[in-house]
Amino acid sequence: MKAIKVIGKILLWTLAVVVVLLLALPLWIGPVVKGVANSVVPGITGTDFHLGEFGLNPYTGTLHVGDMQLANPTNFSEKNAVDLKAFDVDFAMTSLLFGKKYRVEFVEVNGVFVHIDVPKADNFLKIAENATGGKKDTQAEAQEVEQPKVEPEAPKADEAAEPEQTEEKPSKGVQIDRITLKDVTIKYGLPVKIPMDLEITGIGADSDYGAAFMDVWVAVKDKVLSAANSVGGALGDLGKGAASALKDAGGAAADTLKDAGGAAADTLKDAGGAAADALKDAGGAATDALKSAGDGLKGLFGK
Repeated sequence: MKAIKVIGKILLWTLAVVVVLLLALPLWIGPVVKGVANSVVPGITGTDFHLGEFGLNPYTGTLHVGDMQLANPTNFSEKNAVDLKAFDVDFAMTSLLFGKKYRVEFVEVNGVFVHIDVPKADNFLKIAENATGGKKDTQAEAQEVEQPKVEPEAPKADEAAEPEQTEEKPSKGVQIDRITLKDVTIKYGLPVKIPMDLEITGIGADSDYGAAFMDVWVAVKDKVLSAANSVGGALGDLGKGAASALKDAGGAAADTLKDAGGAAADTLKDAGGAAADALKDAGGAATDALKSAGDGLKGLFGK
């Protein structure tokens, strides 16, 4: 009888400890993940990495990542390849276990800077090469190529049968009700800051099994690229408009001075025209640079 009581107390103590650990999970999981990430990621990417904030509450289905920087490899002009201020996700916990797709109520990205080295994103290619261990040994590749192919034996007549038709079940995708992107800056030669908030809604809502994660990336990439191109185009048009307005103003002022005053007015008109032409050339050069940056972004992300 005494042994049974002791066993019962031990079970109750064990259960109490488990409950306390589960209730405290949101408190201790953040420091653990931060420590692991800051130790492991640099060994994978071959660059410095810093994760300052991580919080996960499995009971409410919220995730927070903040103060994250992924440094560029050496010999690049910009210190960081990615700088993220805050990333927040609110997901439906029941969808992780039940249902045909994972459901995310919202994703919010706030304050992100991405540096893409021109012309071929060499910084990200180098990080990817570090993460995958570089290219395989050429001799090993040659041995792989030279290995003879073994043709499978034809089935015997009595064993030959029609293959059983099995319907392949679609993989479980994701439904994201809303994605919001705030304070986004992309540097591709020239930094392009997107002044407006970007919003994408209803990803995977029309599919029973949701959207593939690559489809989510494509939707976000297209939205950011479209906004970056529109900003670049608007700045280019602004540069042209400013140069034209300055030239018109200079011409009008010169005409007024000419009517009023003679030779001095002619001199001022020539000077005003030269300055206006110089401003126009500068505005055109800025426009071409912004257009090249936009085309470069479009070509890079299009790949």
